[in-house]
Amino acid sequence: MNFEGHVENGMVVLDQPLPLPDGTPVRVEPITPTAGDFWESRSLDELALRQGISAPGSPDEMRGGWPADELNDDFEQAFLRWRAGELELRA
Repeated sequence: MNFEGHVENGMVVLDQPLPLPDGTPVRVEPITPTAGDFWESRSLDELALRQGISAPGSPDEMRGGWPADELNDDFEQAFLRWRAGELELRA
């Protein structure tokens, strides 16, 4: 159960009366301003801006692949050949 309230003059004041008997142990946790911010809906543009990223300029940028300036040792082709051989053995 959660109950809403606020701090007033150093005391926790609940917005509604509690349906609990006197002496019931409770735990009070402050709600940080950023915690409520987490659940707010944001557009993709707002999320990207907050994360410091931008949308790709073209669909080609989303395809990925191996960086052109790195060593191409044909690992991907070797893996695909191995996987094709495994699939043939299962058939």
